[in-house]
Amino acid sequence: MNISIGILAYNEAKVINKTLNSLIQQDIFQDTDKFPSLEIIVVPNGCKDNTAEISSLFLEESLKSLAINHCSWQVCELMEPGKSNAWNIYVHNLSNPKADYLFLMDADIQFSAVDTLKQMIETFDAESNSWVVTSRPIKNVVLKEKKSFMDRLSSQTPGTLSHEICGQLYCSRASVLRKIWMPLGLPVEDGFLRAMIVTDRFTGPEDFSRVSLSPKASHIFEAYTDISALLQHEKRIVIGSTINSWIYNYLWANSNYDQDAGKLIQQNNQQNPSWLSEMIDEKINKSGWWLIPNILLWGRFKKLKQYPLSQSLIRLPYVILASIAYFLVFFIANQEIHKTGGLGYWGRKS
Repeated sequence: MNISIGILAYNEAKVINKTLNSLIQQDIFQDTDKFPSLEIIVVPNGCKDNTAEISSLFLEESLKSLAINHCSWQVCELMEPGKSNAWNIYVHNLSNPKADYLFLMDADIQFSAVDTLKQMIETFDAESNSWVVTSRPIKNVVLKEKKSFMDRLSSQTPGTLSHEICGQLYCSRASVLRKIWMPLGLPVEDGFLRAMIVTDRFTGPEDFSRVSLSPKASHIFEAYTDISALLQHEKRIVIGSTINSWIYNYLWANSNYDQDAGKLIQQNNQQNPSWLSEMIDEKINKSGWWLIPNILLWGRFKKLKQYPLSQSLIRLPYVILASIAYFLVFFIANQEIHKTGGLGYWGRKS
């Protein structure tokens, strides 16, 4: 079984050593019988720090000192920022063509257990219909003994559920991802990827069984507990969800079995790299002042229905409070799309 691990990084010089150290402690790096060929590919993109240099130094020294000889590595630094562009280059140009599975992960997470990656791969055996398996994200504030008000608020809001893709860490059959291309400048790629997967690139009805949440795999990430950072993050999600809804309508109208959405996006990216920007401009001109889909207003309440009643009641006050604050986010996001179009928006570390 050949495994490729892609790490898409943007200004992560302060934390990427910790992430890489957590990665190479995974037990797949010791199981040479089942995993005879592994590779780690770090793709820093548009970084203003020395993420690339730190990654290269760590991997060179650590893999050698631990005698992990069956794992190759490379750091491919891109001058252009943007996760969707980095995703396309990793999947189609950098990853091992013989890989059976591709892992995509962020550069600022930690693994909850040493068998996380193995558990995700084994989920494919247990759920044979799965095309993508995701890990359960755990906010670091959940693990704190003493929580501030913002910690409690962050820990109670809905997170990733079954049949959603967590962009921080997921695994896919390589043959599936290699049929998909991301629109350049896409602000939120995991929601878009999920839509491509469950509709088989917009050629058929949704099949949610293609996305699975591994029951025993989880990872830890740093939650937003600062109001300013939280607003920036939520604004990015609203912008991305709005743009994704426009792309979905376009893909449903133009995709078929002869030219599915993957081929269509690949063609658009090659022939007219600004096609998405032009589509957004057209949407803005036709939609008037308010751009955000109204269904987003009730998204948090809709997620509550997927929890047991007791958990829903516990989370409800926090969801109400967050939803009230969200009206400000909607307004800011709406203005941002009018002003910039919303493309290439990282909303993260500068």
